[in-house]
Amino acid sequence: MSPTSNPAPPPTFSNAAPQTISLTHHTGDIFAAPDSSVLIHACNTKGSWGAGIALAFKTAYPNAYTAYHTRCISKSVQTGTCLLIAPCETDTGPKHWIACLFTSKAYGRKKDAPEEILRNTGSAVKELLVQVMQAREGEEKVGGLRMCRINSGKFGVEWERTKVVLEGIRLEGSGGGINIEIWDRGDEFV
Repeated sequence: MSPTSNPAPPPTFSNAAPQTISLTHHTGDIFAAPDSSVLIHACNTKGSWGAGIALAFKTAYPNAYTAYHTRCISKSVQTGTCLLIAPCETDTGPKHWIACLFTSKAYGRKKDAPEEILRNTGSAVKELLVQVMQAREGEEKVGGLRMCRINSGKFGVEWERTKVVLEGIRLEGSGGGINIEIWDRGDEFV
């Protein structure tokens, strides 16, 4: 990975237990993040980023899409898990980590029910946070966490319901709090 001149602040971890998540809300372009930021979005397990913000991720990060798609078609991917893709784009643009939260098995009319998507969200985010901590312990440069309003677009789950799940996540072991920036560009991807 290349060094950055304006690194994103890393996730904040303090010494109290258990870890909790705090969300800070921002308006703007999630993709305008500093290098080494983790950009988080909800995905299906079928290997398709064909609509909504997933399509914008596919356009901005074609190599990350290939890694996601290959993973989905090469083996059975379980909902409630996460794929964290290290920066892999070869152009001179930003070098971002891409986090794929597998919150629904399918998409469109076959997407999972909202209750199942919400259940999957909690376990997928927990897995993401563990992967981020492991990458950082392995001396990878991992910056701040940026998330769109996951599940609220093509998966059709009200953002407030997902927000409750995120704020209710507790991780044992490392203590403290973790900040996730929530980025909203309006209704562009709905």
